[in-house]
Amino acid sequence: MSSMGGACPGARRGNGTGAGHYRDVMAGEDWDELGEDLRDFRARVRELEGARGLAPDRRAPALEAALIELRYAADVLWPHYEEQARRAGAGTGPGRREEQLLRLLFQRLPLPVALLDREGTVRRLNQEAARLLGVGAGYAAGRPLASFLRPEDRAALRTQAAAVARGDGARSTVVRLLTAGRPQGERRQLTLLALRPPGETRNAVLTVFQAPGHLPDPHPSGGGAAAGPACPVPPAAERETLLLDIADEAAAALLTVRAGEPEDVLRAVTRALRATAADWAVADLVEDTGRLRRCAVAAPPGQEDGAVAAVLRAQDPADCPVVAGAAAGGVVTVRVRPEDADCLGRDGEGNALVTRAGVVSLACLPVRRPDGPGGPAVAAVLTLLRTPDGAGGGAGPFSMAEAGVLERVARHTGLALGGPLTPPP
Repeated sequence: MSSMGGACPGARRGNGTGAGHYRDVMAGEDWDELGEDLRDFRARVRELEGARGLAPDRRAPALEAALIELRYAADVLWPHYEEQARRAGAGTGPGRREEQLLRLLFQRLPLPVALLDREGTVRRLNQEAARLLGVGAGYAAGRPLASFLRPEDRAALRTQAAAVARGDGARSTVVRLLTAGRPQGERRQLTLLALRPPGETRNAVLTVFQAPGHLPDPHPSGGGAAAGPACPVPPAAERETLLLDIADEAAAALLTVRAGEPEDVLRAVTRALRATAADWAVADLVEDTGRLRRCAVAAPPGQEDGAVAAVLRAQDPADCPVVAGAAAGGVVTVRVRPEDADCLGRDGEGNALVTRAGVVSLACLPVRRPDGPGGPAVAAVLTLLRTPDGAGGGAGPFSMAEAGVLERVARHTGLALGGPLTPPP
């Protein structure tokens, strides 16, 4: 144990022995080296603790070593800690208070404001911006601001944000926000400004949301509206009515369809769901070989013979990731403002169907047939899409309550399908 006296920490730092010398040497070290010194110090103290089991006449060398360690802690470690703490605490002075004041002003601004990175990802929202987007500030942080826009406006915002962050000057663009209760999108003018946050080397993008008052309304109400004030309907009552409509129409379709024909059952339920719950409804059969086969596509009125409908009818369901995943895993998928452009697959020209159809929300539901020897198996998959320009039940993105009702519809559809499916001749 006496050898520890020669291993005094001060010896490895120089020839001086006073406290001032230790402070001079330690002054240039950082927190990492302090942490290393503390770990070494604790290891030596644990070793010295073993000396308590020695006979009293053999404890003297250990006691000398312990005194050396105490001097090291008092003259070196503690002053070093105080110095580092003082430097860290310097941020609580006027500069720190000014930063806190700026954060408070950012949150209390009467205009919706967001701070983005150069990729257009939300770093911070103020209270007005969170209220405008209909989400919590914590939910929005880390998500692309483009995910809150209509699909056709997203690429332009990313490009403008990148240009501002590069230093190409302030920009302004008009977009449509996908907010709750406004399936057509709420028009807003975004002003983008470069901002260099304190202590950072790259620009962030300060984004201000403004109402474009000078722009015409793209969806005028037109004449024919009844005179007099409208009687407001409570939102909760509207939601309950929508849920009842979905369940009622689907049940009626399943009860009136001819039994024993899987294609007929799925066509009937897709028509019912398109009329009450979605703008597009697609049904795919899972044959007993495991192959997926598309058997029904219910399009919005006036688009039955359009290009998007033709692409959906011709698509191999195995090339649609959400459908293939539901068939294989049997898991319900609900996505709001899907960020994965490939989730619905692509057309023959490589265009993402999510963007081409303008999908703002989707629900993918596995349909299970009744229990058999191997338990319930997925017999079909129902896929529902909502777009900004469609009716979509008038409720914007799919909610959790709607997802619950749709799961029941899928269960009842599986009961109507009956036994295992076989491929057609």
